Amino acid sequence: MENRIVLPNKKDLKFYEKYGINTFLLPLEEYSVGCDVYFNIDEINTYSNEYNIYVYMNKFLHKDIDSFDIKKFNKNIKFIVEDIGLVNKIESDRLVLYENHILSNYKAINYLRDLSIFNVVINNDLTIKELESISKNTSSNIYYFYVSKNILMYSRRPLVSAYKKHYDIKNDKNEFLLNEKVTHKTLDIKEEKYSSVVRFNKIFCASRYLDKLNGFNLIYDFSNIDETNEKMILENLDNPGLCDLIDSDYYFLENDIKYKVGDLE
Repeated sequence: MENRIVLPNKKDLKFYEKYGINTFLLPLEEYSVGCDVYFNIDEINTYSNEYNIYVYMNKFLHKDIDSFDIKKFNKNIKFIVEDIGLVNKIESDRLVLYENHILSNYKAINYLRDLSIFNVVINNDLTIKELESISKNTSSNIYYFYVSKNILMYSRRPLVSAYKKHYDIKNDKNEFLLNEKVTHKTLDIKEEKYSSVVRFNKIFCASRYLDKLNGFNLIYDFSNIDETNEKMILENLDNPGLCDLIDSDYYFLENDIKYKVGDLE
C-alpha cells in the first residue's frame, strides 16, 4: 500500500520530497475538475519515471470517454477515476474507482470486488464507526481523502459568471465565497473552463482518528489550501493532533448523517 498520496497544488513535485513524499495523484487536464493545477500526458509520463504516480480523473466524461487511450500512459501509472465507464478502459490492477458519495458501506465495496474492482476510494463523510466496519469486513484496497477541502458538487454550468451577470458585478474573479443560509457555513464556488466547483471552505481532516485508519491509503488533497495550512499539514503528516493546528472540520466522523445510499428504507 502507498499509505500517503499527495494531490499537489503546484507542478513542482520536488517541493514535497523534503517531507518524504514520493507518491502523487496528478489531475489530468480536461478529465478532472476542482484542482489548482492540471497535468498533460507527457508531464505525467515524465514524472512516473521518478515517482509513484496516480492519474486523477474525477469528471463524468460523457462522450469524452471515447477519446481516453490508456496506451498513451506508462504502464506503471494507476488511475483514480469517478466515471465507472472507465472500468472498460483500464485494467483492474491499475484502476481505483472513486464513486464519490456512493461508496459508503462494506457491502457495496464487496459487491464491486465480485466484479473484479479491487481498489476503491471510500467516502470521507462517514463516521469513524462506519470506517472501522469497512476496514473489518472487506479485503479490498481502500483509499481515503484524509485531508481535503471537500468538493460538494460540480456543474458544467458557468455558475460564477452567471452570478456576476445577474447581480451586475464587475470584476475578473472566477471565484466567490457564499454563506449558506441554513447552516451558516462558508462555501467556496470556483468557475473553471466549462465547469464550476463548490467546495466546503474548511479543511476536512481525519487526524484525530489516525490510529483507526491503519491500512488505508491516505490522500492529502492540497487543492484550494493556502501556503500556511499546507506547510502545517506537511510538517504534521502523521500527527494525530493536526486537526487542532489548522482550520479543520471533522463533523462527519462523529455524527451520523442519514442521507447516504442505503440509509433510508
